[in-house]
Amino acid sequence: MALPQSFLQELHDHSDIVEVIGSYVPLKRRGRLYTGLCPFHNEKTPSFTVYADTQSYYCFGCGAGGDVITFIRQRENLDYIEAVRLLASRAGMQMPQEADDSGFMRRKRAFEINKLAARYFFSTLNSDAGRQARAYLRRRGLTDAYIKKFGIGFAANGWNSLRDHLRAQGYKDEEMVDAGVCTRSEKGSVYDFFRERVMFPIFDLRGNVIAFSGRTVAGDNRKYLNTRDTLIFKKSRAIFAMNIAKNTDTRRLILCEGQMDVIAVHQAGFDNAIAACGTALTEEQVRIISQYADEVVLAYDGDGAGQKATRRAIDLFKNTNILVKVLKIEGAKDPDEYIKTYGADKFRALIEGSSNSIEYELRRARAKYDTETDNGRVQYLREAAEILARTLSPTERDLYAGRVAQDMGVSREAVLLQADALRRRSRAKQAREESERLVRGVGERYNIHGLGGKRLAAASAGRNLIALLYRSPDLCEAVAEQVRPEDFQNEQEGAVYKALCELIGREEFSGMGSLAAVLESSQTALLSGILAETDGINYSAADADFLIEKIVKNREAPSSEQLKTMDAAALRELIEKKRQEN
Repeated sequence: MALPQSFLQELHDHSDIVEVIGSYVPLKRRGRLYTGLCPFHNEKTPSFTVYADTQSYYCFGCGAGGDVITFIRQRENLDYIEAVRLLASRAGMQMPQEADDSGFMRRKRAFEINKLAARYFFSTLNSDAGRQARAYLRRRGLTDAYIKKFGIGFAANGWNSLRDHLRAQGYKDEEMVDAGVCTRSEKGSVYDFFRERVMFPIFDLRGNVIAFSGRTVAGDNRKYLNTRDTLIFKKSRAIFAMNIAKNTDTRRLILCEGQMDVIAVHQAGFDNAIAACGTALTEEQVRIISQYADEVVLAYDGDGAGQKATRRAIDLFKNTNILVKVLKIEGAKDPDEYIKTYGADKFRALIEGSSNSIEYELRRARAKYDTETDNGRVQYLREAAEILARTLSPTERDLYAGRVAQDMGVSREAVLLQADALRRRSRAKQAREESERLVRGVGERYNIHGLGGKRLAAASAGRNLIALLYRSPDLCEAVAEQVRPEDFQNEQEGAVYKALCELIGREEFSGMGSLAAVLESSQTALLSGILAETDGINYSAADADFLIEKIVKNREAPSSEQLKTMDAAALRELIEKKRQEN
């Protein structure tokens, strides 16, 4: 959808990036800048920076960056036009009507189809065809109020029921396949994806139905069947009941293993229960959860699979500032059964008395060994030291080292000494790996492996030249006469330079927004990184001449494609030549 630059400029004028991002991420002002925890990767120390002067953002941790539209695209998982529509609605602006928006319409139809499917399943549950499903839900103790609140429905035993219903509403077979409610056979026929299943709609954070999870009532060996990834649904990002739990009064969330546990916990009076969609919690889901919670209680089942999921969740949350607690369920296999057996008050007390992740890991480690024997105590102390070594807080290490020491009849100093030694070794290993990663990253970014400083100087000059033109577009004509896009060490930087020069030449350059409209998302992030690296630098015409000289002098250096075709002898000769020149 080609949008007029005038409209995009007006949209950016009405969508201050600090205000928009601040509605998603708590920001702290630091002089001209605003910083916060990055919403796109897990971190404990803020590396996410918003620049009001360039109306851009950049994360020094993961490299995410762009303008206000890019942020909305990444944060809300939208395509370009949908992000523009959301911002336009926020700003009270009308979208241009003449442009093609086929991508937007496909997603819009997918949302509509899933909404209609949810209504159809709900009506089927309350018909004669839904008797068996209603009986199942009654056995599970669900009330009519909570069946309605969560929109639970039923997919009857038929190949074409939903398909024919949607056809009657004017939807095409291909649209139903796109939405994930129908599938196509090898012979090309389209039929219902869900049959003889209790249907749990999955909502996004804005309350749209985006997918379904279907629980069999017919003895299918696949107990649950979930919508595949579609235009509007990514299983790795979706969180069941998050649309409800995000509005809870507390900053604590209860993370359960499945939909039935979540609904049972809600029905017992806890509106902050959620579950990950998919077989395992993902980093993306953890990032979303961390935006709405300061504390997470892991309420997984007590069986082997549940304990494995608990350990995985603890590992994922270690990279956040969230306090993790683990529910110790005894006398029941899961939260649903516990609430039915002991009641909501007992469950509340269980939550309040839940142990933190360190206590859980230490308890689990001790259960593995016979600590009545010397060998068992030594093995447990070794594993306990490893657990404490992963703990960031010195206070926590000291506290739990004392408890372990008392339990095992050794000194606290001995436990701390072993834990600190392991911690030092781990940090040294991480430092080596980080150093190696940075070296590899610089080499890959600038294509300078073994070629001395000239290519690095030219690469740095190229990035600075882009920043110079961004801040001083009046110098573009003189620069463009001497520097070509292919002169850049990095092809993506050359593409950014070309787009910038073209916009300035057509007098359509108006800052980050105008560039983000014509660049790929990776190029927009690259530009944001360049602007972040050069923030506060005031360039002059003399700087332009200096940077041009650095770039032009490097033209005789072989390109990355030429390097790939050179044999070992030629490479050694080239490296030696470059060393002598330096």
